[in-house]
Amino acid sequence: MSQNVSQISSQNAWPARISIIGAAGMVGSSVAAQLVTQGIGQELYLQDRRDNLVEAHRIDLSDAQAVLGIARPRVLSGPPPEPVDLVIVAASLPETPDGDRRAFLANNAQLLDSLAEQIHREAGDQGGGQAGDQAVVLLLTNPVDILADWLARTHGFAPGRLIGYALNDSARLRRAIAQELGTEVTSVDAMVLGEHGKGQVPIFSTVRVDGEPVEWPDGAIDRIRADVDGWFERWSQLKPGRSSGWATGAGVMHLIRSLAAGEAVVTTASTAGLDALPETFMAVPTRLNTDPNTPHVRAELPAVTDDELAQLQSAGESIRRSSLALD
Repeated sequence: MSQNVSQISSQNAWPARISIIGAAGMVGSSVAAQLVTQGIGQELYLQDRRDNLVEAHRIDLSDAQAVLGIARPRVLSGPPPEPVDLVIVAASLPETPDGDRRAFLANNAQLLDSLAEQIHREAGDQGGGQAGDQAVVLLLTNPVDILADWLARTHGFAPGRLIGYALNDSARLRRAIAQELGTEVTSVDAMVLGEHGKGQVPIFSTVRVDGEPVEWPDGAIDRIRADVDGWFERWSQLKPGRSSGWATGAGVMHLIRSLAAGEAVVTTASTAGLDALPETFMAVPTRLNTDPNTPHVRAELPAVTDDELAQLQSAGESIRRSSLALD
């Protein structure tokens, strides 16, 4: 990272004021713990329908700050009294491994529908889809790409201020590559773009190990693909009763730090303006303009092969079809 905790936490840095909607659950509380223990932000508002758990988390996190000697962010329970810089939406219904994915998608869309007015208010939107000067909305609810597309289309969220979390797929690819090549995961630079889940597109053409291109052993790419594609089935067989919370919490912290530093990081973002891709929301490298008057996100398309581009185009079309089917 190019900025340390004290820089990220400075009073004028983005994001100074953060809210988490759905802070009582595994994902929301993991995100809150990462932000608090890393000293990111000035104020952190925890919200959930389970008020007792939110207050318990607030007390626990405040004690953690005392243990670590961290003064900021100030942890508060309940909605913010005025718009914040970053609204993190972690609210979700539980996903049943053997359940109907279409029902899971429809139920989470219904949940977001009930929260849309609150998200607009906390983001400082002035009506008509006009976002406040500072506001970015970070969606964690899955399937994040389909729901981001649907939320922007149906509830007037400005595409340039709405992003979704998408780093876990890239982390799993890096781990699989490191295992295949017998190296440390910290040596591997790799990314997954496109659709979360079956439509994910590992970008093998840009993989680097210790900064160098890779000469793949016979069958290596197929083995890596099988490892990454099989992650959800392996996870589901454990019947943990939850999603992957610790990785998402750490990933959101990394995402915020990267955006605040002006670095490109993979997020689910609007592809509007990327002529080679269908207009929707998908995992692509994204930057934040941190000008205090006009912060917004901007997606980028890295150099990819023709085959990878075709896969990304197909993923974009799939996402948009699934989004339109929710209407």
